[in-house]
Amino acid sequence: MFIKNQVFKDEETLQEMLFDFALGDPSVIVQQLIAGINADLDDNVEYIKYRDSLQDEEDRDELYSEERDIRLAEKLMELYDSFAVADQKLYGIKGGNRDLLYEIDLV
Repeated sequence: MFIKNQVFKDEETLQEMLFDFALGDPSVIVQQLIAGINADLDDNVEYIKYRDSLQDEEDRDELYSEERDIRLAEKLMELYDSFAVADQKLYGIKGGNRDLLYEIDLV
């Protein structure tokens, strides 16, 4: 985990931040997006078939986490122009407005 104060626009950095901040508390915005992602995954026959083919529960959990973070990053990239990390919080920025996405207590 490496969380530092920064502003960024790329999806790769966003995915890294989502991985790190997943240990924290998601905002209502993120909770709603994840609920939609979960519903999509529950209806995705190919995903379910592949997930069920994995023997190890740990592999299934990792698959879910990776797929969730990829889809979440894609949705956030559509909603925001850039992202910022400050004071152990992740923000989405659009039109000068900052929306809290995650916060984490590292102490």
